[in-house]
Amino acid sequence: MIQATLHVIVLLLRAALAAVLVAAGAAKLADTRSFARTLLGLGVPVRWRLLLRGLTIFIPLLELGLGLAMVGGPWPLVIDTIVLVLMAGFSIVVGIALQRKLKVACRCFGTLSDSQFSGRGLARSLLLTSMAALVFWGERVVVPQGISWQPASIVLVAGYLLFALGAAQAAQAIAVLKEGAAQ
Repeated sequence: MIQATLHVIVLLLRAALAAVLVAAGAAKLADTRSFARTLLGLGVPVRWRLLLRGLTIFIPLLELGLGLAMVGGPWPLVIDTIVLVLMAGFSIVVGIALQRKLKVACRCFGTLSDSQFSGRGLARSLLLTSMAALVFWGERVVVPQGISWQPASIVLVAGYLLFALGAAQAAQAIAVLKEGAAQ
């Protein structure tokens, strides 16, 4: 009974992390300019345009890909490890931004978020890192081996792709509304 309950908790954490990654990646891809401004504010030099352009595409695609892989991908150990490292890296970036007292808009969710780096953002990032650590640990300890996810995985990935499309559309709509309000 306890094993089954822990299994459900790990699956729910996995689904929640996947949703966060898919939403964040899709929203950043929908508004790469605002994400580029965040990267500039965090210290990526303007003169390194190629790096800046690469990061504004690579990070959202990585998030989107990892989110989809979390619900339907092979090699859960590899995926869980990368997600844990990514979330820890994001927490470190938020911590550094707070320590340096940078006045930068956090575009962690593209235009879906419109706040400065803050203690609340750090707490959220640390919560996500903790969730990733629990999924990493839980997959090794709790989830029974030999479960086939393939039929359900196709449906889950399709659902998360629709969710990504909705997040991207929402981010674009917000960006258009903000541009209209600024004029």
